[in-house]
Amino acid sequence: MELILDMRNSDRKMLIDACINFYARELKIDKNNFTLAVFSKKGLAKEIGANGMAVRIQDKVCAMHLDSKLSMENLVQVIAHEMVHVKQFVRGQISFKGRSMYWLGNKVVRSKINYYDHPWEIDAWSKEKVLSAKIYKILAKLQDKHYGKIGKL
Repeated sequence: MELILDMRNSDRKMLIDACINFYARELKIDKNNFTLAVFSKKGLAKEIGANGMAVRIQDKVCAMHLDSKLSMENLVQVIAHEMVHVKQFVRGQISFKGRSMYWLGNKVVRSKINYYDHPWEIDAWSKEKVLSAKIYKILAKLQDKHYGKIGKL
């Protein structure tokens, strides 16, 4: 996986980089040959009605867009959700032939299914919780370790 981060805020960029690499390892796509370009955009949530979006641009190129105003906690969870979609593209779980969309090889007409019933969204929501919980657990351990040292001074 090649990761390209297009954003200015270095602290936020560092968190996004760490989350994406962690989630890629957890989803077992870190060794796959693809490029992921990540963009931060002000007002994305108002523009598209979502805090993030992952799209497949070409066969081995995906893009992730994240709202620049997300809190750190929400950012961690949104990245987890979008990384599941990246995994779906990379593994071919979601594919396109012309204007038709396929999920696990079966044609899906999105307009006939409620957004919340899209199988790729159900997959992403269930995995985002598990992935983000793992990150929060690691962060809590780091925080305890850090504050433990400070308390001993």
